[in-house]
Amino acid sequence: MDPKEALTIRLNHIILSQGFRQLSMVDLAKQAGVSRAKLYIYFKNKDEIVAAVVERRLRFLEKYPVPAQVTAANLIPTILNSLLLMGSTTTQFEHELQEVYPQQYRLFMQAYDTYHQQLLLYYQAAQAQHLVVADVPADYLLFQSQVAVRGTLRAVQTGQLTLERGEAYLKAGLTLQLRAQLVDANLTMSSATRAFSQVILNEYYDTYARRKPAAH
Repeated sequence: MDPKEALTIRLNHIILSQGFRQLSMVDLAKQAGVSRAKLYIYFKNKDEIVAAVVERRLRFLEKYPVPAQVTAANLIPTILNSLLLMGSTTTQFEHELQEVYPQQYRLFMQAYDTYHQQLLLYYQAAQAQHLVVADVPADYLLFQSQVAVRGTLRAVQTGQLTLERGEAYLKAGLTLQLRAQLVDANLTMSSATRAFSQVILNEYYDTYARRKPAAH
């Protein structure tokens, strides 16, 4: 992996869990595990760091777009991608981005809004093909998923849940989401999809382990 990309990923995890407004370049370098001099090699200031974090999100959306056609093969990967995206931002990050970098915020939210509109159409098509349950609105399925993911992460961030309990809740939530949404109970995750579900958990630990929440 490109050194700048690897550093951007570490900075992304820091900013998501703590925000960026109160963090100096010295703070960011220390928490990213690099010298201040090395941080300045890749980023002249905090503006460039935040821009790189936003750009990383936009690249993910480009790399993993919502499929144009619904199939049994792409259904579970699409659901997992959507769950990863739902957990890849925080209210604190969004608020700070809106206040400090309004243009970056507009780009960020426009991309997310477009993705979610496409995802809604995808879910509606999946319902029409009897792949996803059709007795509740598609927008509610997405809303419920977002509440479950963001709610769990928020509870970990504020110390209401331990990291371990948060992991258990995320795993249970994924199982519940699939069982509740899929019409065909025989649809199972492939080895590649299971590997991607582990990516979700890796991102979770990389972001929230640094919070050191109190046990309850």
